[in-house]
Amino acid sequence: MNLLLTLALTLTSPAAASSAGPDLSKERTLYAIGYSHLDTQWRWDYVKTIREYIPATLRDNFALFEKYPSYVFNFTGSVRYQMMEEYYPELFAKLKEYVAAGRWRVAGSSVDEGDVNVPSSESIVRQILYGNRYFERTFGKRSVDFMLPDCFGFPASLPSIFAHCGLKGFVTQKLTWGSAVGIPFPVGFWEGPDGRGVVAALDPGAYVSRIRRDLSADPKWIGRIESTGKEHGVFADYAFFGTGDTGGAPDERSVQWVEKAATEPTGPLHVAVTASDQLFRDLTDAQVEQLPRYQGDLLLTEHSAGTLTSQAYVKRWNRKGELLADAAERAAVLASWWAKEPYPRTRLETAWLRILANQMHDILPGTSIPKAYEYTWNDQLLALNILADTLTQSIEAIARHGLDTMTEGQPLVVYNALEIERTDVVEATVPVPAGTRAARVFDPSGVECPSQELRRVGDEITLIFLAHVPGHSVSVYDVRGARTPYTAEGLTVSEQSLANGRYTIAIDDNGDVSQIHDVVADRPLLSRPAGLVFLRDAPANWPAWNMDWKDLRAEPIDRLQGPVSVHVIERGPVRVAVEVTREGRDSRVSQVIRLAAGGAGDRVEVDTTIDWHTEGCCLKADFPLAVSNPMATYNWEVGTIQRGNDDPKKYEVPSHRWFDLTDTDGKYGVAILEDCKYGSDKPADDRVRLTLLRTPVCNSYQDQATQDHGHHEMLYAVQGHGGDWRDGKVEWTAARLNQPLRAFRVAKRAGMMKSIAFCQAPSDSVGIRAVKLAEDSDDVIIRFQELHGRDQASRHPLGPTWRFVGDVDGQELPLATETSSPTVLRLPAFSLRAVRYSGVDAFPRVLHKPTLTKRWVLPFDT
Repeated sequence: MNLLLTLALTLTSPAAASSAGPDLSKERTLYAIGYSHLDTQWRWDYVKTIREYIPATLRDNFALFEKYPSYVFNFTGSVRYQMMEEYYPELFAKLKEYVAAGRWRVAGSSVDEGDVNVPSSESIVRQILYGNRYFERTFGKRSVDFMLPDCFGFPASLPSIFAHCGLKGFVTQKLTWGSAVGIPFPVGFWEGPDGRGVVAALDPGAYVSRIRRDLSADPKWIGRIESTGKEHGVFADYAFFGTGDTGGAPDERSVQWVEKAATEPTGPLHVAVTASDQLFRDLTDAQVEQLPRYQGDLLLTEHSAGTLTSQAYVKRWNRKGELLADAAERAAVLASWWAKEPYPRTRLETAWLRILANQMHDILPGTSIPKAYEYTWNDQLLALNILADTLTQSIEAIARHGLDTMTEGQPLVVYNALEIERTDVVEATVPVPAGTRAARVFDPSGVECPSQELRRVGDEITLIFLAHVPGHSVSVYDVRGARTPYTAEGLTVSEQSLANGRYTIAIDDNGDVSQIHDVVADRPLLSRPAGLVFLRDAPANWPAWNMDWKDLRAEPIDRLQGPVSVHVIERGPVRVAVEVTREGRDSRVSQVIRLAAGGAGDRVEVDTTIDWHTEGCCLKADFPLAVSNPMATYNWEVGTIQRGNDDPKKYEVPSHRWFDLTDTDGKYGVAILEDCKYGSDKPADDRVRLTLLRTPVCNSYQDQATQDHGHHEMLYAVQGHGGDWRDGKVEWTAARLNQPLRAFRVAKRAGMMKSIAFCQAPSDSVGIRAVKLAEDSDDVIIRFQELHGRDQASRHPLGPTWRFVGDVDGQELPLATETSSPTVLRLPAFSLRAVRYSGVDAFPRVLHKPTLTKRWVLPFDT
């Protein structure tokens, strides 16, 4: 582009106009947003997107810029811009000039237009952090909106997450696809569980809208703007025109009509052809307060339902990636602080970006073609291995810098990535101590822990033991040879029953768990046997996306039954377990029902392996409970939400990690915990069902007729508790289920400490969602969250060697801290708060020559 053309673009573009926006209390304004929707993978893969759709999007819009001086185009997803930068550098250089001129707008703030039902709250924060950082670094721009025109439902937690990240607005057009609550408003304020939120444009018309009239005189938009203005004092609305789903540019006739409406209007509306976030920038705080408000989920009745379960493995690897990223980051911070290990910022970002890109709204929900998932699984496994390696290196660095691993036997470093003190089962494989018949385990104080041999292979022994560890810590345990194994009473097991000090479990002739009795509370958890049921799954349309009310309200078509094989596979002082194997409808299911000792035995775990080849069905774990309530509580991480029994509008609903049914008297409840499942339903006051797998009948998209056929692994659990989910510490039980203690073999070295802890939860009602180093410095960023829906005040969790710097948002931009305290950590109900701390050395460093640990084999190694 020559200098004359650049000058002309600058002079004629909206960016060159006055920065003062319209007075929306008077000036009737329609924000016309030119947009191209690109599904990075869907009925095609990344290769086709890069070869065809990315260059066409660039060239088609460049041609329109040169013909229509008022035309402005919006495009989302930093990962797609990275594709442009890598594969089309000459076009990308030209693109940067159009961005600088205000013609091409980087939009949406995120890495990609991702699903928001399955990803963790921290993933959504990272979408915005890394997306806008790329835009800032590459173009000198940031967006203040989150654009999801085409996505399959939106959780009640979303506006609080957006507000935490400093965003002002949200846009979708998908509520016309059967919103369970209708469309609350065209433009209004969507409020999250903490009372914060964003302005939301919820009815902008289809993103493929073609314009064939003067928008300034369009009766539809005039009527809507007048209605909003008269009721709420804001005369504004938001309209898409564009194309999809393969990128490109709006059709030329639409651009002509929009240009005419903007420059030669014949009607009363001011048509602003502008950036996707301009409306949100133009609204004043006072005007935002006047807008209509909505709080709650924005789910799609049918179109959300199936996407919570389809393509189970991509969802499993996503959950494992999110958890391992958190564990690796926390270990890297600990290594940076304790061992002066360089923080692996680039490696962590690389892994995060592979996770985030594959949360795209047709990938993670499970609606893409099989070939697309070959690329996605590869990315997810690469991310997991990067993170596993980062975690291992961090633990090794800590172990060789002052950690005392000079033990009598084999030293193990046990790592707790959670911020809470906990007792849980640890599994480790170590060399068989020479000249001995057994192994015993001792804690950092030299006190023996309950331990149990699982198996021997060659010269190695795999054992489990109970470890009691501080929050966010590393602790040295000692595995010693012994003549006899550890023995203790307390756990019992047979093919028909299991028991610990908390629960007794009965297994019936069908292999179902027929009874769970809470010994401490003297309460049954089940009213009838809990089993696995098959439901007909034949949506009328969109098979991977939809589940239909007719199928969910019908009785199950079958129950998993015999022939049943039952075996006791673990019997010891740490854990007891029974394996139940059954076949039905061309699938084979093996479930290990297990109970642990001590504090680790506060839930009944069901470790499930399925070889799935069933067609036209979904498989649910059915829990007829001995508590009853028309409302259940579902975890959204940032807040919880209560939902009623199944009805024609809501009959398959999402949650993260747990959902809970507490009796109407509030005295007792039962929680269902899971490690990679997102959909469930509630057929009655006393019955809930967790959806495990689905392969629907297909009238179209025939590749989905065998989706998820193959091998699957999942873990779910049942926890009884006194009082409600808060009293039962259900959040922490679910966190422990998902983030296990990890053990690492290390070399023996003299050192100063047997255990090191960094950052512990200030209280049971305050969680920590992230511990990381800042993107722009070596300050520590800790993201806190209030868990119980009640305002909290506690002390900052770091010690006196750390200085409170101030609050930041989710993008790590500084916030006003006039009300912040360097000593008191205040958290409104369900709120997120990120705090920056700077630290000084707490201990002298004892440096040793590096000796690599044995690489720990994790279940995603490939």
